[in-house]
Amino acid sequence: MSTYKEIEHLHINTGGKELTQEQIEEAKAFIDSQGFKDMIREAKESRQRVKESKITDRTKM
Repeated sequence: MSTYKEIEHLHINTGGKELTQEQIEEAKAFIDSQGFKDMIREAKESRQRVKESKITDRTKM
């Protein structure tokens, strides 16, 4: 579960309902999944491309 050390904040929109233990375990499994890791990697790469682009000089981040 080394993934948790890299996550600063994670929000799960529950619509005001409490999660069951099964739903919590499902969320943990998703966080550990390759799909989630790929999403994080892609987001980091996209953010890096934006930071390196010329448009960043004209916009606030």
